Amino acid sequence: MRTKRLSPLGFLMECLNIQTVSLSRELHVDASLVSKWKSGDRSLNSNSMYFEDIIRFIMKVSEKSDHQLLSKALSEIYPLEGLEGSSSPEPFVRKLLFSEKLTLPNLKEFTAPGIQPKIQIGSCEQNSGRRHAVLKLLDYAETLPVPGRIIFIDSEEYGWLLEDEAFVRHFAEKMNVLLGRGFSARFVIHFSSYRQRFVRFFEMCNLLLFHRNVEWFYYEYYDENVFQFSQFILDKAISLLGISAGQDNSTTMVFTDTPSIIRHWTMAESVISRCEKLFVNFPVEKCADVVEYIRVIRKRGTLYAYLPAPAFVSAQSELLSEILTGNHIDPATTDQCLIVNQRMRDIVHTQFRGLEDAPERIVQILQLEEMERRAFRTPFISCSLTLLGGRQVNVTKPQYARCLRSLADALDKHENLEIVFLSEGDNAPLPAIPEMNCWCKQNTWMVQMDQKGFRLSDEASIVNAASVTFERCIRRIPPKRKEKSSVTAYLLQLADTLERSGV
Repeated sequence: MRTKRLSPLGFLMECLNIQTVSLSRELHVDASLVSKWKSGDRSLNSNSMYFEDIIRFIMKVSEKSDHQLLSKALSEIYPLEGLEGSSSPEPFVRKLLFSEKLTLPNLKEFTAPGIQPKIQIGSCEQNSGRRHAVLKLLDYAETLPVPGRIIFIDSEEYGWLLEDEAFVRHFAEKMNVLLGRGFSARFVIHFSSYRQRFVRFFEMCNLLLFHRNVEWFYYEYYDENVFQFSQFILDKAISLLGISAGQDNSTTMVFTDTPSIIRHWTMAESVISRCEKLFVNFPVEKCADVVEYIRVIRKRGTLYAYLPAPAFVSAQSELLSEILTGNHIDPATTDQCLIVNQRMRDIVHTQFRGLEDAPERIVQILQLEEMERRAFRTPFISCSLTLLGGRQVNVTKPQYARCLRSLADALDKHENLEIVFLSEGDNAPLPAIPEMNCWCKQNTWMVQMDQKGFRLSDEASIVNAASVTFERCIRRIPPKRKEKSSVTAYLLQLADTLERSGV
């Protein structure tokens, strides 16, 4: 087999898979001229009227792979130049094109138009093999000195993950640690028409669902194919491609060569671009708009609030004004907080009245230990008001006591209101995130509020999964922490203790 003779330009064209006809069309020249430049039969120098246009075209094509292919190729020629730390490979492209005589590296791994003969691919069989490969990918991520990006795309609703309960918990823990280090991730779920697994996925992986370093996407009704496809990529370093034809018949291929990984990453980006976001993020200043959006949606169903402690953003307006004034929040910000407060109270009032004057159920799930910790912590900082106020907002113990008494009064007044205390010992499948408030209207919407602002989802699968999970958690709680008489007595007792302890 004859070795293809290439000029420096030809080398770059091969590396980036630039066809002769593509470059000739870009330059509006005959393809034979480009072919001669490529082979070196005709020289290309910096005085050519086409020189700058050629460089611009090369850089444009290279951007499709974030310059990874180009940088790797150039680093073979200039290994001591520190290309990886360079902001742009363009100076090295110019340097290469200025060269007339150059010993080029072996081009076998860059023969993109043909078949790459020596790509090493590992293979992991069945779902257990896929779990092992994913675990190794996360192990490798843990060794990286700088946080990277991870993509997970799965058309089986992550059934291979969920069938091993111990593994899925280990997976979620490892992912959570990586996210805490600054890694970011994008997960894509291809829902089947029945969405049978998503409630279980929510219960097992909700810590990741609510994590702010994860973007979630979904694609509907992907259950008609004989073959199912999965893709897991770590920041263009490792790529796992999975194919399955049923629960007990799957294989996962492991790629570590840069050209393949970059191509897989590009494919994954294309898939994500066609998916819908599971959550929509809103900054703090859009809070009133978010609450107004959900306020006007009227559908029957239970309203759940999952809170680390009573949320002062929905407290009595007089108490809210007193707290904000005592913390020297400016009048304009106070007015905005009161608008949000009024709209949230409207949602609750509508729930008390219900459609056709039939009250609808409201359940507040309070995290018992966190609520008690905050009661005796000095100062007690209101997360919701701190977020809305733009600065730390402290709540005095007497003010906290008034909020608790207000809850006890509402519990006694409204039959459709339930308050339950969720303990850490209940092992409930809900994330214990101290700085997060969550409200969910059954079958309609879910709102997450934390230090970064708001996330809203009105996608049916996650809202229904959250509703089912909340109900299952409520059923795990013993009667003494959810019966009205016991809950009211506890709220009043805690309020008395706070009032006796002073400011």
